[in-house]
Amino acid sequence: MKKLISLFPNLLTWAGGLFISAIFLDSLRFKFTGHPTPQHIFSTLKEWSGIGLFYPAGPWIIGLGELLASLLLIGLPALFLLMNRKTLIPPSQFLGALVALGIMSGAIFFHLFTPLGIETPTEWANGEPVTFSPALFYAACASWLFALIILFIHRKALGFFTGAALTTRSA
Repeated sequence: MKKLISLFPNLLTWAGGLFISAIFLDSLRFKFTGHPTPQHIFSTLKEWSGIGLFYPAGPWIIGLGELLASLLLIGLPALFLLMNRKTLIPPSQFLGALVALGIMSGAIFFHLFTPLGIETPTEWANGEPVTFSPALFYAACASWLFALIILFIHRKALGFFTGAALTTRSA
């Protein structure tokens, strides 16, 4: 039982990484093909902000960031596991979670504080939205939470990047 409990954080980081990666990788087929939903999202943000970069570049920029996060959360760690380089897994997942947290923080902000709103179009007919759903917002919130959990579990991986292990000071 103790062994199972000690494995829980490790399993949680893999489960969280798989969840985030599944959301991110699934969305790429929409972002990279000009689907009406990301077009609506990024055009709405472009109109609201006046920043032309939101569309058509936005889906590509965010999609590439999501691809990078997925690679760092699952792809490289799986490779490190196969190569028996397990010490490289926490730093990779830490970076992937950091990228995911940044992307999802932006998504949540734009859903809550812009005309985009929580419910976004999910089905289209004749170029017009016919069905709206909060699913993208909920997926962003769950991904954000998993990214935060992964960052917390792998917080000691910061020492990998600074060359020093994190130490705690006693009062």
